Amino acid sequence: MSGPLIPSCHARVALRQGADAPVEHFVIDASPRDLVYTLHRADGELVDDYDGYTHTRRSETPVQDIPRNSFNVEHFAARLAFPLSLPVWGRSFDGYRFTGEAVADGDRIELALVHAKDDRVTGALTVSDDFRMAVKLDTPTLLIEYTEIAAARRARVNARD
Repeated sequence: MSGPLIPSCHARVALRQGADAPVEHFVIDASPRDLVYTLHRADGELVDDYDGYTHTRRSETPVQDIPRNSFNVEHFAARLAFPLSLPVWGRSFDGYRFTGEAVADGDRIELALVHAKDDRVTGALTVSDDFRMAVKLDTPTLLIEYTEIAAARRARVNARD
C-alpha cells in the first residue's frame, strides 16, 4: 500500500516469462511517485514509455490511451517498481500469495510465496531494505530481477514539469 513511497530508480532488469523461456534484459528508469517509467532493451531500443497520470503509452505511434479502469498496464519488466501490479497479493486474479515466512539476508528480505491453486508450487519476493523496494520476483514461470540499482534519471519530462 506504500507504493507511492517507492523511490525513483534506474536499474538493469532481467525478465523471464515462462518456465523454459530465455531471459531478456532491459534498462528501466521509473518514478513510481509520478506513475511514470521508461523501459529500453539492453541494446537501447525503446520498449515502453508509460505515464500513469495521463494514462498514455507514449512509445506508441500515435500515443495510445489506456482506459482509466485498466489494471496491470505496466510491462512485466516494470512491475517491481509498481509492486501492486505483482501477482502475489492473494487477490482473486493473483497467482501467488504470501506464506508468512521471511528470511533476512543482509539488507534483503526474502518473502516466501505459494501458488494460489497448488501449494507444491512456490516462489519468492525479495525486498531490499536499503532501496526500500522489491528487487526480485522468482517463480517457476516468472522471473523479474533488478540489479545495478541507482537513483533514477528522470523517466520522462512531462508537460506538467
